[in-house]
Amino acid sequence: MKLALGTVQFGLNYGVTNTQGQVLQSEVNSILDLAKQANIKLLDTASAYGESESALGKYSGLVDFNLVTKIPKMEQESRTIAQIAKQSLSKVHHQPLHAILFHDANDLLSPNADYFFSQVQKLKNDGICKKIGVSVYTLEQMFAITERYPIELIQIPFNCFDQRFAERACQNIYKRYNIEVHARSLFLQGTLLCKQYDLPSYFTQFKPAYDNFHELCEALNCQPMTLALAIPQQLEFIDHAILGVCSALQLKQILQSYSASQQLVKLSTEQLKKLQFEDLRLINPANWSIE
Repeated sequence: MKLALGTVQFGLNYGVTNTQGQVLQSEVNSILDLAKQANIKLLDTASAYGESESALGKYSGLVDFNLVTKIPKMEQESRTIAQIAKQSLSKVHHQPLHAILFHDANDLLSPNADYFFSQVQKLKNDGICKKIGVSVYTLEQMFAITERYPIELIQIPFNCFDQRFAERACQNIYKRYNIEVHARSLFLQGTLLCKQYDLPSYFTQFKPAYDNFHELCEALNCQPMTLALAIPQQLEFIDHAILGVCSALQLKQILQSYSASQQLVKLSTEQLKKLQFEDLRLINPANWSIE
């Protein structure tokens, strides 16, 4: 099972297409119950995700999951990494963590990078976490950090439009250093699942990209969610595909599409390349200008 569950919606009102707001605790419990039944093993959270860690800690069956959490941008922190990790552990009541990630990759490119990494290394040595990782946004960040530090897990943005981290040079790094790869933003904050006319006007300029995606869905006779889920499944270097949901019903729909995607014909290199869209104004949500 490659699916992993992102939990930002458990603690924040997150996502351009999220109309339901922060998930209630009762629904969090239902989502996690269903995830467990579906053999989803990994949960992704962060101290920056509002009440997400606390919501997970209130779930009685959390021990059945592997948990990844992220430390916030350290250049703006007065707390030490050990203090942050201790607070996270006090909320989730889960140890050891599968991994602790640097949420801001630039922390590992800063003048204090060696000090920051040594702190997380100590946490690993003390049995707090099994792996040390980083969440990246650019190829430059990944190349520089993996050259400097023994990163064991890397979280990357990846979807049909954003295929930067599938480049051969990237795959060589994953293999050379035995790096576990987690892909996020598979639905591009839900925009891949929407009709073009339902998206904010900002996305009108990217209509050709969305048209290509929906035309391939029609050619393959599948739903957008099915195609979006098929791509990471068909790429061997991706270990987990992280998806956030706002309800157990949404997770059930994703699981149905995940099953359908396993039956989908393998996409050709040409099909994948046609879907690729390199404009950072679209593939990096931080660049979106939405009122």
